[in-house]
Amino acid sequence: MVIVIIFFILLLTAMFFYQKGVPCIMYHHISIEKGVTPGEFEEHLKLIKKSNTFKMEEIENRNNILPKNSILVTFDDGYEDNYRYAFPLLKKYNVKATIFLNTAYIEKDPDYMSWDQIRKMYESGLVDFQLHTHSHFSVVSEIEVESFFCEKDKNKKELSREMKNIYRKEDTEDYPVFKKRGETAVKGYKITDEFIEKYEELLVEYKTLGREEKYGKLKSAVENELSEYIKKYSYEEYKKRVLKEILINKEEIEKKLAKKAEYLANPWGHKSKDLLEILKECGIKGMITTKKGTNSLKPDMYKIRRYETKTFKQFKFRLFICKNYLTGKIFELVS
Repeated sequence: MVIVIIFFILLLTAMFFYQKGVPCIMYHHISIEKGVTPGEFEEHLKLIKKSNTFKMEEIENRNNILPKNSILVTFDDGYEDNYRYAFPLLKKYNVKATIFLNTAYIEKDPDYMSWDQIRKMYESGLVDFQLHTHSHFSVVSEIEVESFFCEKDKNKKELSREMKNIYRKEDTEDYPVFKKRGETAVKGYKITDEFIEKYEELLVEYKTLGREEKYGKLKSAVENELSEYIKKYSYEEYKKRVLKEILINKEEIEKKLAKKAEYLANPWGHKSKDLLEILKECGIKGMITTKKGTNSLKPDMYKIRRYETKTFKQFKFRLFICKNYLTGKIFELVS
């Protein structure tokens, strides 16, 4: 009898919280080559088409309160396949979404959308565009060598871009790949010109060694003798870097689309107390993370939780769990 009573209490509790959770779904690529395929994305939209979907710019107009059965659909970076594959399907199923843009690569990298494509999506009324920093760079977070940049890594566009930014030079072959975090989240460490000069001397000295022996000696030297030439950024330097990345990002979007850009999705989801304070100083009204879980009908706008899925089965399961505020919070705790 006690078990039956407990079962009904749990059932009633679950029913009470049904559709009071607000899932925030994260995508990057919608393409045949990588990410979610167009066919899979269409199956996702079929499941959520009867839900209330909102763009980030609409939430404030509702006093940051959403109705039951609400879902937030988001994309990071602004890849061209979002326009080619995702946009037609969003129109087909009348689903609203928000794309968080890196503005540094628009019109410069064919993997990213053009401003003309972005403008068409925004003018449809279905797609909002918000902040994801201008460059999406990382910074050295620990003086610990994870690997070395080699020939095969040159095809990894994002890593290549970051290595050039960290070392301020074009050719970074055989240079150390350190532990990193998003440059807006932590102060991090600066690789000084003195470090680069002394490291290049070692590259010449160890040139004839085998790959494994060379990298072993380089790792030891970097983490010990050369570590004094890796300097921690000051808070002032960090704040200047964050403001530059966010304000350029914000200015570009607002200028091109004649709209306000006031919500940031942190690169890689990395965040910090310092970042939050800076965001509030420059008028940013919300921060979207990659912390798994769900959100309430009155979400904490600086801690929007969201998740990504790899299979359709996982998509259905997480959607079901996160539409219920209670089970979504349990998912949050165990993730």
